[in-house]
This record gives sequence, C-alpha cells and structure tokens, in this order.
Amino acid sequence: MIHLPEVRSTNTWMLDHLAKGEDMADETVVYTLRQTAGRGQMGNSWESEPDKNISFSMLLCPEFLPIREQFIISQLCSLAIVEALDELAYKGEKPEEVDFSIKWPNDIYAGDRKLCGILIENRLMGSTLKHCVLGVGINVNQEKWIGNAPNPVSLKMLGIETDPVHVLKIVAGNIHALYEALRDNKEMANVIRERYMQRLYRKEGYFAYYDPAGDEHFYARIVGVDAQGPLLLRLTSGEVRKYWFKEVRFVLPCGVTKE
Repeated sequence: MIHLPEVRSTNTWMLDHLAKGEDMADETVVYTLRQTAGRGQMGNSWESEPDKNISFSMLLCPEFLPIREQFIISQLCSLAIVEALDELAYKGEKPEEVDFSIKWPNDIYAGDRKLCGILIENRLMGSTLKHCVLGVGINVNQEKWIGNAPNPVSLKMLGIETDPVHVLKIVAGNIHALYEALRDNKEMANVIRERYMQRLYRKEGYFAYYDPAGDEHFYARIVGVDAQGPLLLRLTSGEVRKYWFKEVRFVLPCGVTKE
C-alpha cells in the first residue's frame, strides 16, 4: 500500500506513473484521506471532505481475462465492497438494519442513498487486459456536502462509526480474495455474477426509469445483467430492453434521475 498525504486523484496518479513505465505489482493500492479532485464516471466529480473518507485506487493485472469478459472486474469490485460493508455493519452496534446494495453497474447504495462510487479505467494489450485501475471513494465520516450530489450518505450517518483506513483494509482484502479466486478458477466468474445479481439495487419489483434518448419515463423490473455489462429491463408491457451504461437512468424517490 502506498499512502499519499494529499492528491488530486488516486486514479490519475496511478495511471500517470504506469504511463511513465514505472513497475507496480499486481494489487498495488494507492490511498489518501485528502483527494482534492476525485473523478467519477463520464467526467463527473467526487466530493470528499478532508480526513473524513477513504479514496483509493487498486491496480489489477488480469491478463488471464479476455477483453470481452472485462465487466467481471466491475462486478467483482462492487461485490467485494458491498460484502465488506456488511462485515463492518453487522459486527458493530448500529441503531437499525442497513440495506447495502449495488446500483448497476457499480455504485454502492445504502437504501436509496449513494455511499460509494467506483471508477474503473482499463488499458488493453492485444486481446487481453493489460491492467485495470479500480478507483474507489467511500463516504465514511462525512456528514455535509457542499456540491450538488442529490443523495449522498456516509457510514457515520448510518450509525456506523469507524476509521477510514480500517474500511480500506477490509475492502482491499475482499477484492484480493475474490480476484485470486477468479484467477485460480474461471468458474468463479459465474459465482461472482450470481452474488452480484443477488445484491442489485431494485432487483425485485417494478420501478421508475428514464430513457434520455427517447425522452421516455417508464416502469420496469430488472431481469438480468448481460455478461458484457448491459442491464436487461422488462417493462410493464412485457417488452425486454437492453441498456448500456448512461443509456438509462434510475428515477430516485427524491425525483432525481441517476445514471
């Protein structure tokens, strides 16, 4: 593990050092409690109050995976985090049960509020993945946001008091365990996919969605996630649609639409 007292973005730091040809071992972790310009999906920003949360990037070199199966890394990472949060929550005292889930493709939610964001940046080599940089931001002790995030929440707000570095160690350990299991046994991919499906946000019942391309609001239920990543939704009419990331938005109870 490499600790950076302050950095704009752990993902950018790691990618820059890799681009310079610096040698980093598989599963190297770079982390900070002071990330000043965190990045999210599609250019979104990630707000983090200094010393309150954990931001880290983990390097994986899954050259054993063909490019077409790269989404399994996203599933592995989000599953490892949500199961680590279970461990943190259920081992300590808390005022009420907390429901952690994965909002497709890889946001981590507590109820209807966002607790953790993940940004995965891949570099390819021929027909395999040269390396994947997993960027993770987890809200641990922050209680106020000054930006326009519509539904943030932290572990502390859920009644779970803990140290950000302790959270990192549990999460990194879970990612390591699933990653090594996948490397040793390709059948583990099916196990990860099944466990991922079981933890999906809104996995049961019909909910509101928005299709920006057609400016269409509709109700649908999740029927699956394709091995390459797209979400499969069944509308109330019975029609099944396939959506890639950013092609459909979840309409949250607060009325905000989220990719």
